Amino acid sequence: MRHTRDQLAARLRFRDLQLIEQVERTGSLSRAAEALFVTQPALSKALKEIEGMLGFEVFHRGPRGLQKTPQGELVIHGASLLLRELQHVRAEAEAAGADAGVAAVLRLGTSAFIAVSLLPPIIARLTGKVPPVAVRLREDNVPRLFESLHAGRLDALVTLYDSNLMASTIGRDVRFENILEEAYVVIAPAGHRLARARAVSWEDLAHFPWVLTVKPSLARVFVDDSFRRHGVMPPMPLCEVDGPVTAARLVGAGVGLSSVPESTAREVLRSKAVSLVKLQSRQPTAMLGLVYRIAAADHPRIALLRHAVNDVTSRLAKRSSSSSRYS
Repeated sequence: MRHTRDQLAARLRFRDLQLIEQVERTGSLSRAAEALFVTQPALSKALKEIEGMLGFEVFHRGPRGLQKTPQGELVIHGASLLLRELQHVRAEAEAAGADAGVAAVLRLGTSAFIAVSLLPPIIARLTGKVPPVAVRLREDNVPRLFESLHAGRLDALVTLYDSNLMASTIGRDVRFENILEEAYVVIAPAGHRLARARAVSWEDLAHFPWVLTVKPSLARVFVDDSFRRHGVMPPMPLCEVDGPVTAARLVGAGVGLSSVPESTAREVLRSKAVSLVKLQSRQPTAMLGLVYRIAAADHPRIALLRHAVNDVTSRLAKRSSSSSRYS
C-alpha cells in the first residue's frame, strides 16, 4: 500500500533510516542486526515494515543475498543524506548555544587556488554577519568535492566547473549557478625563451618540462585536452602537484611550464618570477560557480552563501570590466 507524503513522514523514523543504511553498508541482515544490537528476525520484520510504508522493495532477496533495487538505491542515498543532515543540525545547535552565537554552520568545499583568491572576502562576509555564519572549509580537487557534495558531507561548493566534462552531473541532483568565467593560461619561468615568443604552438610547448596537477583535476584535463585537440600527445609531467598555486610557485622556481587559472597566474606574475606564454590558440574557459544539492536550494545556509558570493563577484565583475585582461 502506498502512503502519502504526510503519512510517510508521520510513520518513518530516523531509526528506520539507520536500519536501511546499515543493511546497505554491511550487505547482510545478520551483520546489520549485530551492528544495530537487534536480532535478525526483528531487523527483517522492521525492514519489511519500512518497505510496506514506502510501497516498494528497498532490497531484493535472491540467491546471492540482498541486492538493492533501483528504487532502493535512491532511498538509501536519501537516508544517508538525512542522517548526515541531522548530525549537522545538532552541530549547528551546539555552535549557536543558548545565546544564538552563530546563524548557521556552513560546510563549504573549494579548490585550493580559489581558497586563497576569491574565497577570503566571501568568508569574511559570512563570518562578519550578526550573528555570524561559521564556515567549515574543505580544499580538494573538483571530482572529490563533488563526491562529498553528493554524499552530504558538504553543503555547497565554490569551484571551477566544466559543463562539457560534467554534463551528467547537471540537472541530476545538484544545481550549478554560474558566477564568473575563469580562463586558463600557460606560464613559464621568467626569462624563458617561450615567454619572448609572439605566438607559441602546442607542439612547441610539448618539448619542455611541465608541472601539472594530478589526475583527475580539472586543470590537468584542460591541458591534456588542449594538447590532443591540436594533434599533440600531452607531455609527461616532470613534477605533479595537488593544486595550481603550488604549480605556479614551482614554475617560478624554474621547474618547468604549467597551465593554471588566470587568477592564479595574476598573483605570481606580480612577483616577476614567471612570465605569460602567448599562445596561438587559447585554452578553454572554465565556469566558476556555486554548486549545491537541489534538495537544499531553499535552505538558509545556501541563501546566506549565495548572497555573499553575489556581493563579492559583482564587485569583481565591475572591477575587471574597467581593466584590460592579459593578451
